[in-house]
Amino acid sequence: MNDSSNPPKRPRGRPRKLVEPKAPRYPALAFSEERRLLDQLRKQSAASHPGHDATVTVSDLATLAEQPKPGVPASIAMPTGRRLRFELDDSQRAVAAGYVAERAELGITGLAPNSRRGLASDWLNWLAFCMHTGATVLPTEFIDLKRFIDMLVAGERKKATIEHHVWAITEVNRRYGCPDPMASELARDYWRDLLRDRLHGEQKQATGLGLDQVEQMVAMLRDPDLDLPARHAKPEDQAAVVEAQRRRALRDAALINAAYDLAMRSAELVAIRWDRIFRDPDGSGAYRVGKSKTDQLGQGQLRYLRPETMADLEAWQAVAGPSPFAFHRVLEHNADHQPIQSSDATERLIWPTLTTREIGVIYKRAARLIGIESPTFSGHSTRVGATQDLIESGGTTEEAQQMGGWRDGRMVARYAERPLAKRAGQGRFGKLAKHRNS
Repeated sequence: MNDSSNPPKRPRGRPRKLVEPKAPRYPALAFSEERRLLDQLRKQSAASHPGHDATVTVSDLATLAEQPKPGVPASIAMPTGRRLRFELDDSQRAVAAGYVAERAELGITGLAPNSRRGLASDWLNWLAFCMHTGATVLPTEFIDLKRFIDMLVAGERKKATIEHHVWAITEVNRRYGCPDPMASELARDYWRDLLRDRLHGEQKQATGLGLDQVEQMVAMLRDPDLDLPARHAKPEDQAAVVEAQRRRALRDAALINAAYDLAMRSAELVAIRWDRIFRDPDGSGAYRVGKSKTDQLGQGQLRYLRPETMADLEAWQAVAGPSPFAFHRVLEHNADHQPIQSSDATERLIWPTLTTREIGVIYKRAARLIGIESPTFSGHSTRVGATQDLIESGGTTEEAQQMGGWRDGRMVARYAERPLAKRAGQGRFGKLAKHRNS
């Protein structure tokens, strides 16, 4: 019975938008459920976390599979009758144990953090496949690896993804002193057939943001009269919301200009520090790039910053707060001016940076201001655009390599495929025309 004296309360805030769920990027693999279970087991284990490499993950998950540790919920226990099966002898186990112990004692990782995470992720897929099919995890047999690869191909995974999985599996076999499952002539013939008949090396490329687009985007962000969308807030918080949007526009203008000038990878861009930016008397500047994907030794490289970029960096620095990192989240009431507590057990304070995913979001948001919509903007869009601009203006592949910090010209050829093809075609037909008129 309804009580008219106490009407139901209306929900506060804006009504939620009904968003249709996105279709999955790839079809689900047959072992997806096993992968989910193993991922949960890994997170529950104190000895195995995302920072560990695949060798540690193997040992820990093998133990969990046979004798689940206390505290692991029954809801993520191994399915009945499914176990990770190993056929390692004592000498092979000793090889892996010695390898892990020596690396820990000497403080050696061997791989960059992203490479270790990729290795562990690919290895978990192999473990899930073995659990699903009953295949032996280690030593890995070629016939089982072939079935795994065929399953990835049927699941529309790309050539680069499959190559990375094969590398991960052979790498862990090597660490355990097991033979390489892809070393046989039969395996090599299979791989050649696969590349010829079923796989291709084409990859989607991020949409490039050239200097013309960058200048238009930055001009809009600099406009003090730009009407930026702000969230609904209480009247007393409205001023803080508007101020945060103004600071965010200054940050985005500086970030987009710096990203184009430095032609950086998104992971390098979010790690930019104020103390590595240098100003020259003419108003231009430079940034000293430290360790990178292609400079693991950290020998460094100076890269040029335009006067316009330096001006935007200085405008942003004036309101950015005390963080040593140039680019970070902008929070209301200047909450981003304070470090946060680390999530580990050290109780240290850290200054968080933007994530690489947020770089692509910033580009898309700024591009919409000038009427550009593209689903393929990513954190590398300015890197692609800078490479294309250089080649179109007559620059050489070697100059592009130096600009982007590439070891060779392979990525330059990929990013600037269209202008390079145009240059080659114009040169070819120019020579033909000259020959005809001679």
